Amino acid sequence: MAKLHPVHLLGQQVRLGDLLRNYADLWQTALEKKKLLGILLLSFTLLGVVVGILNPKKYEAEVIIAIEDDDSSGWQNLLQQFGIDVGGNNPGGIFKGESLVQLFVTRTQVERTLLREAEFEPGRRELIANRFLKTSKLSEKEEFQGIQFGADRTQFTPLQDSLLFLMYKDITKRVLDVSKPDQKLSILHVNVKHQDKYFAKTLALETVRNTSDFYIELLTKKARNNLKILERESDSVRRMVNKNMLSSATQSDDYLNINQQVLKLDQNKNLVDLQINVSLYGELIKNVKLAEIGIRKETPLIQIVDLPQFPLEKAGFTWWQWGVIGFVVGSLFSFLYVAFQPSRPSGSASTATTANA
Repeated sequence: MAKLHPVHLLGQQVRLGDLLRNYADLWQTALEKKKLLGILLLSFTLLGVVVGILNPKKYEAEVIIAIEDDDSSGWQNLLQQFGIDVGGNNPGGIFKGESLVQLFVTRTQVERTLLREAEFEPGRRELIANRFLKTSKLSEKEEFQGIQFGADRTQFTPLQDSLLFLMYKDITKRVLDVSKPDQKLSILHVNVKHQDKYFAKTLALETVRNTSDFYIELLTKKARNNLKILERESDSVRRMVNKNMLSSATQSDDYLNINQQVLKLDQNKNLVDLQINVSLYGELIKNVKLAEIGIRKETPLIQIVDLPQFPLEKAGFTWWQWGVIGFVVGSLFSFLYVAFQPSRPSGSASTATTANA
């Protein structure tokens, strides 16, 4: 008969025969406690089903957006030849990848979105913050009873500021999720899960609108400032051109019948200034047009690929999935219960066999 060699387990020698006897003892204990174990499994399974039924159903609204990522500097070099610095699209790459994802869930952007007014059901408009507060556990706290928000943040009390901050923490923790599944593509997924399907859809859409507006405004801020300066300078030069033309015409009328050329000196000076200002005005107008083209070039394209539509997908586990989870947990507890039962003496089995003989 082949000899069973010992097995090294956790630094100790354990014989295969001992392992088999331990498994046999566990199985025997399980058979002896089968009624108790059956009740335990059934209880955990029913508990899981009850949790699934009582757990509020959540709806999932997802917006998929694609953001143009153009790092080409050719257009910037062309504008710089004319003395225009538009700053560049996404200067320094500060809003790429994960940094762009984090922009959607910053406190400033989430709070600005909460204070936007939106239409939920047809004909019913209200602030997103007030809608969220109705279904939030924060409204159950005594200090926050009866609080309503207005669109003007400057009129908020310290209590309203505190509540808005807690709402921001709650939303970013369990309601709003922004991700970029493929790091090579500039495609973002804005996902909202909430028991109010109207709120889920509205928050997803308004989050994209609010953050997109801020993103475009931020990336084109320098170019827009340059355009304003050029427009202001061109308006100033244009007024000077008009003034020179008027002065030249007036002096021409005054000196029409005078033969002394020295008296026309002021008129000639105005004509020289007029020519200079006309040339300067032409260059400024050209630069203004180039700056306008530059702003359109620098404005990132944010394309909505997919919008949430009713009926929304339901998020979370169904009641039968909760039942399966309860069954698995019950099986684990059953195994632990059997494993920690006091072991029977090794000679008990042989004694019982001898007595039966």
